[in-house]
Amino acid sequence: MTSVATAGWAPWKRRAVELAQPLSAHLELTYACNWRCVFCYNPRHHDLRQMSGSEWLGVLDELRVLGSLYVTLTGGECLTHPDFLEIARGVRARAMALRVLTNGALVDDSLADELAGLHASVEMSIHGARAETHDRTTARPGSFAAMMAAAHRLRSRKVEVLLKTPLTSINEGEIAELVALVEGLGLPHRIDATLTPRDDGDRSPLAFVASAAGLERAMRLSLARGHLPRTDRDRGGLNCGTGRITLTVDPEGNVYPCMQWRKSSLGNVRVTPLRELWRTSPVREEAAATARAANDRMLDQGGGLAGFPFCPALAHQRTGDALVPDPSHVFQAELAARLRAETA
Repeated sequence: MTSVATAGWAPWKRRAVELAQPLSAHLELTYACNWRCVFCYNPRHHDLRQMSGSEWLGVLDELRVLGSLYVTLTGGECLTHPDFLEIARGVRARAMALRVLTNGALVDDSLADELAGLHASVEMSIHGARAETHDRTTARPGSFAAMMAAAHRLRSRKVEVLLKTPLTSINEGEIAELVALVEGLGLPHRIDATLTPRDDGDRSPLAFVASAAGLERAMRLSLARGHLPRTDRDRGGLNCGTGRITLTVDPEGNVYPCMQWRKSSLGNVRVTPLRELWRTSPVREEAAATARAANDRMLDQGGGLAGFPFCPALAHQRTGDALVPDPSHVFQAELAARLRAETA
């Protein structure tokens, strides 16, 4: 979850905002996944009409025309797509930076070599300090060992690796131990306390939200490590880049203004070229306007909300209004403000 104020951006990035240039694209190659994480936001684990490698290469061509610089391949588990390597090579062949979000289970020596050769960065999730905790979350025995093996393979090849932890009621009791484990590996690490409903509106993942006490422990750790989320807003700025500098394409070709915005699609790349969807869609314009309105709305709210990241798309999922934060978000924002005040 990110939030921004354009005053702190580099001139080239502010220019991209003015031009509505989608600098960053998330391509969800497939809904298929070899794990079954209990809080997963994917609505299903199979594709109705999976896009082929050649179709994804066409999307990459469109992104290049639109001026995209960064491409993230994700899923589901993106490595299960039969044309993953063709698509990943296609990103680099078009001079765009490549990031891969994976659970790591399919990263063998050969694939690790490929990712190193492509100068990819890789993000994986670690769900517990103990194998039993991680494996309970993924519903796959041996998943912890597989993820750790992938981390070691990639690190030995000097691939940039980030480990992330979605905070849940399952792992909140060992979060300090988990942080120590990752620090011992010498890898960067982030804790994300935000769980989301599934993209089809199913709210069952929210049953795994961490307790208030667990959230406070995690946020204190994040503050001590300099990772506690915050944003410095300026009046008239942007809350986030949705509809301006980000876009997402799902496994069946539907285009959205960002990863979280699923209330409506710009259209489908199998029907209309991506550049046309991006340049003419009222959905993109609505998302961009919402991002601007959300910035000032959070400033008007004051208190912790004024200085804490806010996701309008997630707010819409939870409250039905993209400008109204849900109680759990308000709690996090006020907690973050209190913790900072304690250490000031």
